[in-house]
Parts: sequence; structure tokens; C-alpha cells
Amino acid sequence: MKKLIISIFLSLLALTSLCVAEEYGKLSLGYTKHTAEDPHDSGGTTYFSDPEENGFVLGFALGQKSGGVSTEIETNYYSEVSQKLTSDVTVDVSTLASMFNVMLTPGENELYGILGGGVGFGYSMVDTSYKSGSTTFNGDENTLGFAYQLILGFGADNYELVFKHSNFGEVEGGSGKTSAGDTYNADEFDSKYNSIAFRVKY
Repeated sequence: MKKLIISIFLSLLALTSLCVAEEYGKLSLGYTKHTAEDPHDSGGTTYFSDPEENGFVLGFALGQKSGGVSTEIETNYYSEVSQKLTSDVTVDVSTLASMFNVMLTPGENELYGILGGGVGFGYSMVDTSYKSGSTTFNGDENTLGFAYQLILGFGADNYELVFKHSNFGEVEGGSGKTSAGDTYNADEFDSKYNSIAFRVKY
């Protein structure tokens, strides 16, 4: 499935390169809802909840538009959010992402739709805090992995309002020894964001 998505994106990129393209840049600011989906630890213990937390996203993109198709390279920073995985475990999560987007943009510059998606990489930073009675653990772990997103929105002149669903795959927190000398298994979950962002073209 991933290979098929990448092949479609490369084909659309080749198509747009044959046409005269309008180049642009974009700055964006948005609201996010992060989900730590299917949380569990590396020892196989499932936590039975999918906590959600609100945050914000900052980004910029460089791209080109030609014949109703836009392609762009986009970089975003998703702010740190705190997710309570269990009564004893809290993780702070932030993400830096780089995506290659392909979008259909039917309509005129005065008003046009946006429908597409992107593939790329996400660098997820997870800081774990555990406390049970007098026993504590603190550790962090970073995960670099494949990511993809779906994009839907509309634009008018140099302004756009865009909804995105972004999936950064399974990430994990720190592991090691607790203050009592026991082994602490890494917490793992699927890191997903739903966001709505206002973008300005320049």
C-alpha cells in the first residue's frame, strides 16, 4: 500500500513538471488534537484507552501549482502535549514532520478546493514520567519513522483553511530502571494528529 501511494505521488509530480508552474511559499498556524492510540508497553501489557490532548502546529511549505494540481514540500512542528496513558504513566509528546504533498486544487484563484495527501517522515519525541507510590521513573526516547497524511480544505486568493489527518505510526517512550531498581518497559502507541490550520501563501 505504501509503495502504491508513493508511486501515485511520483507520477503526479512528473505530470506537473511538464506544465508551466506557479511557485509559492506558505506559512501556517493551526489547532491540533493528538491521539495516543492503542497504548501498551513493550512487554505486552495493554492500557485500554486512547487519550486525546489539544495542542498547536506551526509550519511552512514550498511548492508549485499547475493545471489544478499542487505539489509541495511541507515542514511542521507539532507542539508538546501531555498524555495520561494510565493513572501512573504520563508521556509528553512532540513531533517534527517533513512531508511531500500532492493536492488537487479545482477552481479559480478566487475560490478553489483542496483534496490530497502527503507522505514523508516524522521525528517523534516522547518523555515518560512514571510514579507509583514512592517508585518513580523518568526517561525519553525519539522515533524517526514513515508518516502519511490526508488533506481537505479550500482556498481564496492567498489564504487557505485546511484540515489534515496525520499518522506518524508507532512511537515509544523511554525504558530503563526505576528508582526501586526494577525494569521499566517502554510505553508504545500510535501517534496521530487531527489538525485544522490557517495558511498564508506568499
